[in-house]
Amino acid sequence: MPSFSVRFMKIVCDDAGGEHRACQAAFRVDAASLSAAAQQAETDFCRQRRVRDWTIFADVLELRTPPA
Repeated sequence: MPSFSVRFMKIVCDDAGGEHRACQAAFRVDAASLSAAAQQAETDFCRQRRVRDWTIFADVLELRTPPA
């Protein structure tokens, strides 16, 4: 089963109006597909933060397969 690196990112602005990504959480997920990894990471994030919607804390979900 493939392993995926998942990061939940919040986009924040600095004093000059430049956008930056701040990592809110990172997970390693074993899943059969990219969509299954995203769903599992969302569930884990919500359980950990005790919320129903992960978008309260993050704007973007990044999925990557770790390098071999």
